[in-house]
Amino acid sequence: KTGAGLDRLMEELRSKAEQMMVGNGSPIISRQRHRESLAACHEALVRFGLANESELAAEELRHAVHALGRITGRVDVEDILDLVFQEFCIGK
Repeated sequence: KTGAGLDRLMEELRSKAEQMMVGNGSPIISRQRHRESLAACHEALVRFGLANESELAAEELRHAVHALGRITGRVDVEDILDLVFQEFCIGK
């Protein structure tokens, strides 16, 4: 609930995303469904960054993962949240 560790989490997520895109250039998103899912993911991540409570932040992260999962395939949100809370010291 204190938000401790959120800055580090956001930096790690940003770093991982950048590493995945290095050398690939800008991807061409040709399907409307993919554009909509990516937009929904982006909006949820923005809300995640603005959330003042850990419960709201976690819910926004779930929304982001769900939106991305519509493109990449099903992703188990609980596994991702377990990893996030194991790897980062996020205040409780």
